[in-house]
Amino acid sequence: MMDPAALAARLVGIPSLSGSEADLADELLRQLGRFCEAERGPLGTVVGRLHRGDGPTIMLQGHMDTVPVLGRSAWNRPTDGRVEDGVLWGRGAVDMKSAIAAQIAGAEAVSEGIRGTVLLVYVPHEETAEGVALSHVLDAVPIPDVVVLGEPTGLELALGHRGRAVLRLTVEGSPAHASMPDLGDNAVLKCMGHLQTMLARPLPVDPVLGQATLVPVYVSGGDATPVVPERCSGLLDRRGVRGETVVSLLDDYGGVPVSVETVELLFYTGERVRVQQFFPAWWQALENPWADKIWSALGHPPTKAWRFSTDGVETAGRRAIPTVGYGPGDERQAHRVDEGVPAVQIEQAAEGYRRLLRTLMR
Repeated sequence: MMDPAALAARLVGIPSLSGSEADLADELLRQLGRFCEAERGPLGTVVGRLHRGDGPTIMLQGHMDTVPVLGRSAWNRPTDGRVEDGVLWGRGAVDMKSAIAAQIAGAEAVSEGIRGTVLLVYVPHEETAEGVALSHVLDAVPIPDVVVLGEPTGLELALGHRGRAVLRLTVEGSPAHASMPDLGDNAVLKCMGHLQTMLARPLPVDPVLGQATLVPVYVSGGDATPVVPERCSGLLDRRGVRGETVVSLLDDYGGVPVSVETVELLFYTGERVRVQQFFPAWWQALENPWADKIWSALGHPPTKAWRFSTDGVETAGRRAIPTVGYGPGDERQAHRVDEGVPAVQIEQAAEGYRRLLRTLMR
């Protein structure tokens, strides 16, 4: 088996912000090309295909992009992929280049001893809009029997997560001189009132995934002084439960001028895609035969729900493809200062992927 920790360090050392993943994609194509067919797929995705006759189709999946290195002055460890004190440090070590390295190493180790097809799929722009690039791949390849997401689980088995939506609150008022506020209609004050209304609404609880949450993440209003502001806008992060739709979500906030945000993503290939930022919740019961087989192959690890959202919104949430998650690293370290994964955990993850593929495809 190739050294997964060394490969992970190499990958972390290649910057790959959302929309700028070209260099990392090139490296992954080189690594995959050592033992399987590899090509650049839709929207700059990387698609490896290891075909060994008749058998199941297993997709190992991850994302290439990372968030920026914020709080650089507060980092006490390397940001660019070095192993110190037995830990691989750097942006993307946890989220989620260590898992990509483990998947590649595990697949390479069984490349001559399996029956069926392994798809290794790595996508851009997941941090900004999960599932979007992957949806284009799923339209172009045979539908897999099961998908294993490499997001960090601490080597536990993740079975789902809450949904995610970005809500845009837009409020209009009318300007006036700030010394005579009674002559205007203050959009900032109106926006604050709407926020209080939204935050006071009861939130649903999912028996498996937990309670929905609503968090204001951005508010901006007014552009001059001394002028009563005529407009104010805000964004809210909504984590939701199974069964919610765009319509049902907006119905929860009837009477409030709110919508689901739409953004345009620019991919490193130059392609542009408009995306409505609503991503459904999902949960994969262990009663599913594929989930049970993977759980057994990994030695019956504890199961969990992720706190964040993943590409599973597309595979499981929209397409009902059996989906689970398994990867090295603590999800609480994602996007934080001093992001790091113990090197031994990367090696254990690679061995877990090797066992998983050997068991499911023998």
